[in-house]
Amino acid sequence: MIIYPYGDGSGHDHISIYLAIVGTSSLHAGWEVNATLSFLIFDQIHDNYVVIRGMERRFRNIKTEWGFSKCISRATFKDPSNGYLVNDSCIFGVDVYVNSNHGVGECMLLLKDVKAYKHEWNISEFTKLKNELFSEEFTVGGYKWKILLYPTGCSGQNGESISIYLELVGAKGFDCRKRVHGKYSISVKDQISGAHRKMTVGSYWFSAACYIWGWGAFMTLSELKDPKKGFLVGDCCIVEADVSVLRVVNGLT
Repeated sequence: MIIYPYGDGSGHDHISIYLAIVGTSSLHAGWEVNATLSFLIFDQIHDNYVVIRGMERRFRNIKTEWGFSKCISRATFKDPSNGYLVNDSCIFGVDVYVNSNHGVGECMLLLKDVKAYKHEWNISEFTKLKNELFSEEFTVGGYKWKILLYPTGCSGQNGESISIYLELVGAKGFDCRKRVHGKYSISVKDQISGAHRKMTVGSYWFSAACYIWGWGAFMTLSELKDPKKGFLVGDCCIVEADVSVLRVVNGLT
């Protein structure tokens, strides 16, 4: 994914965004890949991904990238009420579905009657945890998952926020065509009023290239430790993962 914050053409009033196919030297002569792609931007206020555009395009030697020179105006992007730019931070994404690729086939398994699985992780003596990675493993849909927690934030957070991610364990070993499609939410539970701090990902494809997704600044440590908020009671913090596996894609040999 390629982003030009001030546009790639004349004028600087729009953000340009493109998807490029790389590593094509290993493909056969005359290769082409047909894909459906949608660009996304995360609304951090309403906790929701907004689909900017959707289209089907053909990638080949003479055209290796597609996108929009005027994807979203900078005025709209910077408007605080839209939630795209919060604390000078933003999240762009792209959903890509390969429709056809010469010599390559895929099999998609759609899972019926999918039910979300909730896993609760009780973390005792939270304030005594050091600035390192802690994790909790569980199983959903026949796959192992792991909640990753940095009690004082991962790099770039300066000890001001906690960082929480979800990892599909073993996905690093998937072949290039295997993907697991899921949706999930992570919550830090309010043990007093029940007004939990919850972040949701409505759709995400886990693969060998993208096996972890989450939030570097899930919530500030000052909010977490505020006794009126109820997130930390008796030095115990409760993190809950709500995970559903929707479909699985495997390559055909």
